[in-house]
Amino acid sequence: MNLQVFLLVVCLAGTTLSGRKGRRRKEQQQQEERQFDSALERTSRGLVPQLLPNYTAPVLPNAEDVGCNHAFMACAYRDGCGRALEQYELTCSNLVNGLTDICSLPCQHALIALLSTPEGKRLMECRCGDDDCRRKKTRIEPCRAAVTWQSSPNTLVSCSTATWICLADPLCATALDYYNRNCKAMFKGRKCSAKCRNSLDILLRQDSALKLATCFCDGTEDFPCAAIREHTDTLCFGKKKEVPEEEIDNTIPGSSGGSATKRPLMLVVLSLIATYLIPETVASLRSLLTVSL
Repeated sequence: MNLQVFLLVVCLAGTTLSGRKGRRRKEQQQQEERQFDSALERTSRGLVPQLLPNYTAPVLPNAEDVGCNHAFMACAYRDGCGRALEQYELTCSNLVNGLTDICSLPCQHALIALLSTPEGKRLMECRCGDDDCRRKKTRIEPCRAAVTWQSSPNTLVSCSTATWICLADPLCATALDYYNRNCKAMFKGRKCSAKCRNSLDILLRQDSALKLATCFCDGTEDFPCAAIREHTDTLCFGKKKEVPEEEIDNTIPGSSGGSATKRPLMLVVLSLIATYLIPETVASLRSLLTVSL
């Protein structure tokens, strides 16, 4: 066996051994990962009962059987409900403290947002433990009719109300934040980018954003509501801009210099009648009078 053949055999043997070692190392690593995942799953099941196969969620007591202090804390520590609760305490303070008996529009918006969360609903139906709690519940009664109507699934609400309903849901609030960040160019009427279109699609898939898709601008928004709706429809959805009837230009083309001479359509019709129909009518009457004479 010459030297070249010997070296070739040694190289092949080394390659085979290194390949076997690599496979063994990979198998050992996969086995360790499986053991780690199994241990982690067992630990997680001990800490998180929801991971158990036969886990059933605990049955919550009726809202009227829960003390308002407990319901208040449950809402305050929940992200979406806590945000709506802060807005309620800020905008409804005059009504709750007896300084007025009028349910203002911001107070209505805050209550609607609060009632859109499970914890907020329970807070509104909780059991009062003292007279002060009962007084505060009685004082917000002027809001009941408007809030109940606007909270119904099929009613159309203002875009301010729809925004508060979305903000009370953490997932919807996150989607709305991405939409606001990725659609700045669209808000200014320039373009609807792929990121903006994707953010809008994610937002409209949220249950708490359903009313955002059908809301109307009433002037109470702190953003250019009408312009944003128009740009969203035209740039993102490809809808044609609707022109009001009073803005439609009824014109006839001019005859000089290629320019258009603007004249109301009714005046054009009257002009044609005066030019053609009246002379013919007069001529017919003359001929009839000549024949009769």
